[in-house]
Amino acid sequence: MKTSYISTLSLTDMPRRSIAELQTQLLKAQKELGTRRHADIGLELGHRTAQTLSFRHDFARLKGNIDANGLVKTRLDMTQNIMSSLRTNGQELLNSLSVAHSGTSDPSIAQGKAEAAMNALISGLNTTVNGEYIFAGINNQVKPVADYYDTPQSAARQAVADAFMTRFGVSQSAPAAANITAADMQDFLDNEFAALFDQAAWTANWSEASSENAKSRISGTETIATGENANAPGIRKLAEAITMVADLGIKNLNKEAGRAIVDTAMKVLGEAMGEMASAQGNLGTAQEMLEKANERMSLQADILNKEINALEAVDPYEAATRVNTLMSQIETAYALTGRIQKLSLLNYL
Repeated sequence: MKTSYISTLSLTDMPRRSIAELQTQLLKAQKELGTRRHADIGLELGHRTAQTLSFRHDFARLKGNIDANGLVKTRLDMTQNIMSSLRTNGQELLNSLSVAHSGTSDPSIAQGKAEAAMNALISGLNTTVNGEYIFAGINNQVKPVADYYDTPQSAARQAVADAFMTRFGVSQSAPAAANITAADMQDFLDNEFAALFDQAAWTANWSEASSENAKSRISGTETIATGENANAPGIRKLAEAITMVADLGIKNLNKEAGRAIVDTAMKVLGEAMGEMASAQGNLGTAQEMLEKANERMSLQADILNKEINALEAVDPYEAATRVNTLMSQIETAYALTGRIQKLSLLNYL
């Protein structure tokens, strides 16, 4: 008969090794319960790991595009809001000019409206989103337009004053301006003054914006213009109408010359309103394209997320059961180890 050597040391060491293994399994189970994903994707999926990595790459790309489109949406929405506000200011000025045309109000009232509209125009065109000037086109780090009423005098206002002085030999505020005839004023408005708002003169004296609108890629295959620029025809015509009422000394002119300014400003304002409405229509098309692109990408991301979960996800109830089971086993192992440690040959002598 053969006997085997057994010691309390070997009996104690066995549960200790078992506890270490159980603790490793418990950490894994707790991680899976917390993340609801396999603790080791490569070990669990094997050759299918490449598939889930590909899904995750595409999912991250889609979510990145959607997040980036959030800023594009903000730019478009802000541009639309400012364009609407500028059109509202233009309409209010047009209403004031209509009253002035009827002869029932003082021209200085329309001039005050125009000055307020000028300040609103400059402020709107210099709006920023995320540190970029949204009306500066691709030159979005540069302030598009200077303050018309700035000191020292802005280039735009100086150009208007120089044109007036060259044509009439007096300043807008001079008493002699009352001698300007309606025919001379109309000719000035149609020629020298209108030329100040042509593209070349505008970019020389008024605007540092680029005439090329900023563009953004909103999906893998779509790119849209993400705003309007300060050199757009509608904005230049709006500035022209506002300037002739605000800064040609309308209250110092005789009634007929003043009527020439009022009538011409109303005509140019009408053209500006049409141009700006068309620009807003283009912005609306871009907003619609952006919304549809986000909807498509969100749908694609949802599908990919389901595929990823099908490969990587663990059943949370199963994971919770496994955690509870492992904790019970560890407690049992600790209890067993304690009882073994209390064993002594002296207890049996």
